[in-house]
Parts: sequence; C-alpha cells; structure tokens
Amino acid sequence: MKTNLRFRNSILYIKIDGVLVGNKVQQFESEVIPIILGLKTKYVTINLKNVELIDKRGIDSLIKIADLTNRFKGKVALCELSKYIIDNFKHSDIFDYCFKTKNENTSLEVFKL
Repeated sequence: MKTNLRFRNSILYIKIDGVLVGNKVQQFESEVIPIILGLKTKYVTINLKNVELIDKRGIDSLIKIADLTNRFKGKVALCELSKYIIDNFKHSDIFDYCFKTKNENTSLEVFKL
C-alpha cells in the first residue's frame, strides 16, 4: 500500500494505492492520524480510486478518521469510489460518518469552502 498525502487550502488530501486490509491499516493510520491530530485537520478528502481491496478493518479505519475530524467539527469526503468499494460499503454504516463525492474537486462542496 502506498499513501500520498498533501495539504492544500485547509484540506488534507489522501490518496491510497493498493490494499487497505490487515497490517496495512495500521500502517495507514500511523501515517495519517498524527497529521490530523497535529494540524487539527477539519477537512479530509480520501481518494479510493486505486484501492484494490478493503476489509472491515479498512472501513473501520476510515470511520475512525471521520471521528477524529469530528472532534474539530470537520468532515471526511470519500471520492472516486469503484463499484467494488461501493459494494463493500453496503454492509457498513460508513456513510453515516463520511460523505460520498465524485472527485476531489466536488469535496469542496461538502466542506462548503
């Protein structure tokens, strides 16, 4: 798994390439959570276009990130969701915590920036 992070206009953009399962979830969280907490990040856009595999731990990790941003009265937008990802999300409550957007640009509408 490879994680690309960039911070622009008060939004943390995260792009995940590969799999978000098992020990990769811990790696992902160790990269992302300190940044969110350190910068008190309110807005996070997570691009899942290149995620090949995600399991319950991966979904729970995305919810955990949404909970963290909620501490700062923020929001998380998930974008570029493949049919595979959407099918995996059907049996979770992830959209109670995160917003679904078409792409990174449309996440600005969710954040009202």
